[in-house]
Amino acid sequence: MDRLPPLHRIACSAGAVAVILACASARAHATITPGAQPVVDRYVRGTGGAAALAAEHATRQRFTLTAFGLKGSVRSWTRLPDQSASLTTIGPFTLREGDDGRTAWRIDQNGRYAELGGKDLENTRAATWYENEMWARPGQGGGSVSLAGAEEDSLGRYAVLEVVAPGGHARRLWFDEATGLLVRSRQRDDTRDITDVLSDYRVVAGRLRPGRTVVQVAGMALNDATLTLDSLWANETLSDTLFVSRQAMTESAGVHFRGGGTRAVIPFHYAARHVWVKVSVDGGEFADFLLDTGASITVLDSAFAASRGIVAEGRVQVTGAGSDQGGASFSQVRSLFVPGPDGQGVELGPEKVAVLSLAPHLEPFFWRPVAGVLGYDFISRFALTIDYDAETLTLEDPQGFHYGGGGAPIPFELSGSIPVIEARLDSSITGRFRLDVGSGSTVDLHTPFVRANRLSERTGRKLTALGGGFGGTFSGDITRMKRMAIGPYAWDDPIVILSGAREGGLASEDYAGNIGNQVLERFRPTFDYTRKTVWLEPAARFDERDEFSLAGVQLARFDGVVRAMTVLAGSPAQAAGLAEGDQVEAVDGRPMKDWTLEALDVMFERGRPGERHRITFRRDGKKRTVTMVLERML
Repeated sequence: MDRLPPLHRIACSAGAVAVILACASARAHATITPGAQPVVDRYVRGTGGAAALAAEHATRQRFTLTAFGLKGSVRSWTRLPDQSASLTTIGPFTLREGDDGRTAWRIDQNGRYAELGGKDLENTRAATWYENEMWARPGQGGGSVSLAGAEEDSLGRYAVLEVVAPGGHARRLWFDEATGLLVRSRQRDDTRDITDVLSDYRVVAGRLRPGRTVVQVAGMALNDATLTLDSLWANETLSDTLFVSRQAMTESAGVHFRGGGTRAVIPFHYAARHVWVKVSVDGGEFADFLLDTGASITVLDSAFAASRGIVAEGRVQVTGAGSDQGGASFSQVRSLFVPGPDGQGVELGPEKVAVLSLAPHLEPFFWRPVAGVLGYDFISRFALTIDYDAETLTLEDPQGFHYGGGGAPIPFELSGSIPVIEARLDSSITGRFRLDVGSGSTVDLHTPFVRANRLSERTGRKLTALGGGFGGTFSGDITRMKRMAIGPYAWDDPIVILSGAREGGLASEDYAGNIGNQVLERFRPTFDYTRKTVWLEPAARFDERDEFSLAGVQLARFDGVVRAMTVLAGSPAQAAGLAEGDQVEAVDGRPMKDWTLEALDVMFERGRPGERHRITFRRDGKKRTVTMVLERML
């Protein structure tokens, strides 16, 4: 499913970067190369001198933030050697982040607190190190600085340094040869390059500092963010509570269990290997929402929001699994109600949400409207059990929750807001995988992981297929591996998809892949974000062999017209004469309006090889009926 840009990362200081990614405890052995030392020394002299830098041990700053067509503010605090915090307000969103030197944390737009781990912790620790300008101080705070070379463009010539924080997070810094000042900083955030452009230097609190920082994400010009320094105070006595996680924590937005108690059982519909839940927004009629652990925020389809009179503001570029991009806006709703039997259920509100056009990307593949997505900010408020067999969600108050099932506990970390676990392929290939309930796939292996492990060479027969979701369509090679294991559980002949994506979520460099519902449905998973644990209990599908279509055709529906979206080379569909773009009018004599996607999936995926089906289609105005003979392709 879609991946929204982490808005909590848009902030921080004039020191270098407005994208918080960061910090690790300083190590004793720092290095600075002879070529880099004069560049750093000149920067220190030009911004006020070594004595002024050494005397500065804390800062408090205020910025005006302009981004996404909105104006907001950022307040930030830093304290040597390893503490930072920020409060960002833009549109309807208020976000908090901090690092007390031991624990890094964030509080999202709906008041949900989370301690950071894994890559998020590593990046936040590094950002704190950069913000405190440890790279320019004696000993480099345990990091390293080296000369990367010289560059020039139409604006000037630059000395370029490679600066690496403890833990390995690297940035390149450009220093203007005319002034010696830092004018550009670039870093890699998984699949994207992020550049800060610093300008308008002025003397504030005894040092020369950039008054303007523009944050640019490569290929996403709509997301440019400008931070203008309004005021700065140096060396104030700052309260520990600014940085300490638990004292900074706020209560989550109201969660109400209708019918009393601290537990609700919610029915869902499992179709097209996705979890569909009924949701009422602001007391309106119930509509179909997808449940998605891969979504960082709850999303409303823009047409659905407009039909309910929900007004959105701002505009931000977003990407999904593919490389295509779209735009999202921000809004707030009074309530979200997810019903259980007899009027029971759970109600949340008020809720900050994203608004974007889901329908063009999702409805053709699901054959049904998609009103929205329940993401992390909904799911993480509960200990959530997904029973794929009974088609029920059990939502419990995490504070008093105790797991009583027979499953194995699997610890997870968060990639932004997505649970990440370790899994094994073919007994020897280990990786860190995102658990994505918004994916109907088995395992989508990211392009860098595929290349690093030479999986295209190590696997047998492959079928190139097209997938879809928010972010557009994307292709991958479908194949089988010998074995897959998560914790104590393992099964043979798993189907995996070797991604060929160059951008988007499936091109992630930090993670091995995404695990979707075709794996998760083997279990009765219980997600507990408070304890960062998912319990996996084998369910009815656990021993089933992964199945792939026996027809080799993907049917998509556009405005009531069903078309062959993908016809696999060498498939029964191709052998019968179907081609991409054909308008399919009937299967086995029944018009397409009488078929559901689920019924066709069962027939084409769980049928028997040798079964014959008549397909009536239209191409170039001519109608034809052909016979398709099902065949096992993988």
